[in-house]
Amino acid sequence: MKRNRQPNARRRRVYVIAAAAALLVGGLTVPVVSTPAQAATTTAVSLTFDDGNADQMQAKPILDKYAMKGTFYIITGSIGAPNYLTRADLQTLSAGGNEIAGHTVNHPDLTTVPADEAKRQICNGRAALASWGYQATSFAYPYAALNASVESIAQQCGYNSARGLGDLRSAHGCNGCPYAETVPPADPYALKALDEHDNTWTLAQMQSAVTNAERTGGWVPFTFHHVCAGTGCDALSITPTMLDQFLSWLAARTSRGTTVKTVNQVVGGTVKPIVTAPASTNTGLVNTSLETSTSGTGFPDCYMPGGYGNNTATWARTTAAHTGTAAEQLTVTNYQDGDAKLLPTFDLGACTPTGTAGQTYTVSVWYKSTAITQFALYYRTTDGFWTYWTSGPWLAAAPNWTQGTFTTPPLPAGGVGFSFGLSLIANGTLTTDDYGLASGSGTPAVRAAATAAGSPSPLRGAIVSHQWGKNAKPLVPSVRGVVIPAAAPGD
Repeated sequence: MKRNRQPNARRRRVYVIAAAAALLVGGLTVPVVSTPAQAATTTAVSLTFDDGNADQMQAKPILDKYAMKGTFYIITGSIGAPNYLTRADLQTLSAGGNEIAGHTVNHPDLTTVPADEAKRQICNGRAALASWGYQATSFAYPYAALNASVESIAQQCGYNSARGLGDLRSAHGCNGCPYAETVPPADPYALKALDEHDNTWTLAQMQSAVTNAERTGGWVPFTFHHVCAGTGCDALSITPTMLDQFLSWLAARTSRGTTVKTVNQVVGGTVKPIVTAPASTNTGLVNTSLETSTSGTGFPDCYMPGGYGNNTATWARTTAAHTGTAAEQLTVTNYQDGDAKLLPTFDLGACTPTGTAGQTYTVSVWYKSTAITQFALYYRTTDGFWTYWTSGPWLAAAPNWTQGTFTTPPLPAGGVGFSFGLSLIANGTLTTDDYGLASGSGTPAVRAAATAAGSPSPLRGAIVSHQWGKNAKPLVPSVRGVVIPAAAPGD
């Protein structure tokens, strides 16, 4: 996600290189008068890596080879999850002189969440990094989404800078924008950077981004997500070979005043005290009838799709609702294993209810399905990690609107919040609406209850298909002890 850009008129730049010379005339040395030499410009290049993807470790030996340091923007709630960096990886990167920086706890679009949730995401992500031993002074906005309120929160949380994306001119966009950020930046909480690197960038385009900036000097931040070669690589990838070639080329630019620096080295400033945002006091669900959908994902506000395994999930918003005018329809095809489901968004309390360790809860969802389904539940720890909790018994296919309920076992020790949804675990369709929650105590239910309601309700109204960001089916497994990554990382 990019902010709207206001292109600036491109200015012509004239460069004059003058040097003193002497002319020998008849054995006499006659000086040639010249204009004063222009002062050499300096250009800083920052190599930034977003999200903490595990394959970014491939960048470290390349950085070490050229004695360069990078800035790694970390989603703290994903550390240790499959395909993400571990705490040990972070220590290895930091010990090598690389900067460990903040990228929130769960990677939400901060412009779409309440201010208190944005503060929890930004402040508590920095606090987590501090508790792991890192002095985080730099921040990057998920999806490069920011506004004045979010900028202010980044500053309140103690960061010295916050980076956007796509506000510098390159072969990949922002015509009319400057080629380089100024040093110091005009607004350190809206740092300009090139568009994120993807597999359409060429080495020549990367080099031109630097040489264009060298004309006037300044700062050019590059943004990488994956370091990967071969088949199966994410589109937001740079190959190790191209990264090596680019850094080799950069190393030779020092004679021209171009150096590689971390974001902190460019921005500077003191390390500010850690700020911890108050915990959420929300004990209920939000948008339970799935009526509002304003976030731009196409899904109901405060809900996200989840799934894992080998199957194909297709989502649609439908007016064939149990109550109100909206429900969510899931269709699974090519099923081999795993599941797909709709869940209250994994966050720090704006959408998911808080919970008390040892407490049981009764959850419910109204549904119609052509195949078996079951409840899947997940819980959040104080660090913002989401992990699998438990699943309910199978529920039979239901052609009419049916309320499925399940009483949970006690919330595990360390659990402070939870989320749940009905999983489709076979080929078929599942339509859900009217999510419910109540505190419960005593012995957990042995089986889920199913209460039929009303007469058959045929599908009616328009169905609008949609996707979830760059990941139509984020990894939300049902394996105990597995940390679950942020729902839709990518910027």
